[in-house]
This record gives sequence, C-alpha cells and structure tokens, in this order.
Amino acid sequence: MTTPPEQRTTAELLRVDIRIDLTGRAGDAALVAARLATALDGLASVDVTTRRAAVPTKAAPHLRLVSDPLLRIETGSRRAVLLGSPLVLTRLEFDLLRFLRAHPDRVFTRAALKSALWPRQHGGDRTVDVHVRKLRAKLAPHLDPITTVRGVGYRFEGSAPVTLA
Repeated sequence: MTTPPEQRTTAELLRVDIRIDLTGRAGDAALVAARLATALDGLASVDVTTRRAAVPTKAAPHLRLVSDPLLRIETGSRRAVLLGSPLVLTRLEFDLLRFLRAHPDRVFTRAALKSALWPRQHGGDRTVDVHVRKLRAKLAPHLDPITTVRGVGYRFEGSAPVTLA
C-alpha cells in the first residue's frame, strides 16, 4: 500500500528512479553513464552504475558514479589508458593532454601552450590547433574534454572523467 502524497516527506516526493538499459559496447555504456552523472551533478544523491547485461545485480538504493575514469593519464610511465586500453600518443600529444588536465577549467592561449610545451618556438600558433585536433580524434567518440574558447585558446573541462596519476 502506498502512502498518499500529502503524507509523504519532501525527500519521498522528490525521489526519482530512472533506469536506462543500453545495448552495445561496454565503453559506450560507461560514456553514457559518465555523461549522465555530469548532467545530474547538482542533485544531492546521484549514483550512475553500469553493468553488463549478463551479470544480474541488485538495484542500488542511490546512484553512484562509475569508479573507473574513462581516461587515466599515468605521468610516471607516460601512458594514457582509455577505457582500459592503451592510447598511442606522440610526445607532444601526451604533454599537451597532461598539461591541460593538470590545469582544469583554465583557459590557455595558443601562444601560452606553445611556449610551455614546444621545445622549439618556430612555426605559427596553428601548430597547437593541429595537435589538439589529432588528440581529440584519438579520444573520440568516447571523450571530448578539451573545449575551444573561441578567439582565445583551449580549456580542459574539470568535470571530465579523467584522472592524472
């Protein structure tokens, strides 16, 4: 028997349970879960879980963010791991990704990135654009943490499911 709405507490009235079943690759489900968690970030109790269809699990009383990030940047070994698989990056792509992740939500001009990361200063500022484009292509379609700030430069989204280890 359910309690009438007028006798329920505010918490009971505001609780919403959402279940989304996805079929496809495990990486796709993890990406959707991470984006859903980001979209619902302002709520008090948000937990997004992913599971394989063949493994039955009990329903969680609240939502939980996926424990493993989509991308792990290992600075000591200079490796990047996307969804559990090594990501092949050039030296400059790795340095660019690590630098931007180390400074989340901060906008860097092309000139600032070039002077911080490029050993030789020849070439135009568009050199940075080429490396960002190649890096985005390697992260797509799973992740797009680098935002272009039109007329200024680039910013790494701090809410992106990326860890720096």
